[in-house]
Amino acid sequence: MSNIIGCNEATPKNEKIVMSNQGTDCFLDLLICAADAFEQTESQKKLITFLRDRKDLNDLAPGTASFDLDELPWQKESMKDDRIFLLSMASEAQNESTFKKLPYAVNGEIVIPWLKQFAVLVRQLTACRVTSEATAKTLSHINERDT
Repeated sequence: MSNIIGCNEATPKNEKIVMSNQGTDCFLDLLICAADAFEQTESQKKLITFLRDRKDLNDLAPGTASFDLDELPWQKESMKDDRIFLLSMASEAQNESTFKKLPYAVNGEIVIPWLKQFAVLVRQLTACRVTSEATAKTLSHINERDT
């Protein structure tokens, strides 16, 4: 069974990230490991905790770690900075130096396209039709602030 990451439930299939269970573990390990390269705010720590919880879930029940970005614990006041943080993590996760921090070999040809697509989804988040009312309000506030 595979895991799928999208922006929200309305994300077109061809824009979603579809990974094997082992691939999901590697993808999440890289993101979590990359986060250590950055100073983190409380809201960013909550985002990392969400990713760690998904990793743990995949370990306990493979194939159940799928999520949409609109499910992350976004904070209205920090969403713009938190999106930048996730983009920085995705970039850092693609580095060979981050690969070497993991206790196993990373196949960059497989995982780097997923990390790049993750960054695309994070960038598109404000353009996505969100599924939760709370996230919709947060994104509305961010869009108003950005204009």
